[in-house]
Amino acid sequence: MMGAGHAGRRAASLSLRLVAAAVVWLVLMLAIGGVVLALAFRSTVEQEFSHRLDAILRAMIAATEIAPDGTVAVVRPLGDPRFDQVFSGWYWEVTEPGARQIRSRSLWDSTIAPVDGGSGLHTRRITGPNGEPLLVVERDLVFPGARGSVHLLVAGDLREVSDGVRRFDLLLVSALGLMGLGMAIAVVIQVKYGLRPLRTMAADLQAVREGVRGRLAGRYPREVAPLAEAMNGVLDKDAELIERARTHVGNLAHGLKTSLSVIAVESEGAADKSVLAEQVRTMRRLIEHHLGRASAVAGAGRVLGARVPVRLVAESISGALAKIFANKKVAIDVDMAAEVAFRGHREDLEEILGNLLENACKWANGRVRVSARDEGSSLLLSVEDDGSGMSPALAGEAARRGKRLDEKMPGWGLGLSIVSDLVQVNGGEMTFSQSGLGGLSVIVRLPHAGA
Repeated sequence: MMGAGHAGRRAASLSLRLVAAAVVWLVLMLAIGGVVLALAFRSTVEQEFSHRLDAILRAMIAATEIAPDGTVAVVRPLGDPRFDQVFSGWYWEVTEPGARQIRSRSLWDSTIAPVDGGSGLHTRRITGPNGEPLLVVERDLVFPGARGSVHLLVAGDLREVSDGVRRFDLLLVSALGLMGLGMAIAVVIQVKYGLRPLRTMAADLQAVREGVRGRLAGRYPREVAPLAEAMNGVLDKDAELIERARTHVGNLAHGLKTSLSVIAVESEGAADKSVLAEQVRTMRRLIEHHLGRASAVAGAGRVLGARVPVRLVAESISGALAKIFANKKVAIDVDMAAEVAFRGHREDLEEILGNLLENACKWANGRVRVSARDEGSSLLLSVEDDGSGMSPALAGEAARRGKRLDEKMPGWGLGLSIVSDLVQVNGGEMTFSQSGLGGLSVIVRLPHAGA
């Protein structure tokens, strides 16, 4: 079921989505553009056709004369031979005030019924004598010497317009189709080229998965580089945890080896119960030590968005330690602003401050000071005591990760090593110096998550 779900998710290709979305949008825009261009071209051609008929009508008006008896005559040909071809689709007609008509030869014995529209120019569509679509341009005009207004009209076959528009539409569809095909190919190439860094990253991840390399080593564009850096951070973190686990296992094995050897020797002869009991206690202490360190750092690490007020945690821990060390009457000063915050897990901060303050109270003569301040990109924690102190070399030796328990300085136990692990997990550093109070000063610098 899991495999089927993953296969279904893999089937939704990002390249296919991008190409499909671009092609659909491209086809839609080309279709809208093609329709607009076709309509605009048809309108322009029809307007030109109307102007052409109007020009012929003007020529006919110029060729029309009134005879002395008041009759109308067209004395000159209009220059287009189609007016002489029967049912050619091009016709003219003149209607006298007495309803007598003069027609072009192309009308033969048919007529076009005039429309009384006044003296202005009028345009209409009709069906011609041969069933053809016609555009008619007509007007009424009063000639000098005429008995009334004369109606003149010119009609042209609209199939010429339709044929021209049809040819243009075919050319337009062909051109837009070729353009769309070219742009679709360009989109495919662009998507393939644009997503190449992701394919490179997938290949690098496969190499990491197969153990060929330990992290992503390719150069990626600015948009992908943060993802690669985040993945490298996860891989580095995993490598660190694996190395830490190996160190714990190695330390535990080294510590148990001696005790097991002693038990093995004792078991061969008369076993001394006190020796066996001592080795059992040593083994139990070793196991508790390494389990404690492992559990302390198991869920540690920086987290985005979390803000833990340092003062509240410090005051809570200080109150608890004041009761534990009540016989020493240790005064714990909390010196920090209320808005100073740790950007990470609250448990990490509690472990760090808790162990540092507990060790400070253990070695202090009577005063401990804990302070914190925000330095913009990091949080600075300081825990000081007025005890005898210890040299930075010895403190660093005590906190060194992976140092065997039997080599640690007496009295420092598990606490400082846990602090060292947590500080490293959170990407920080821990240093030791002489305190202004006279004892040891432990300074922890923790970078903010995302800084």
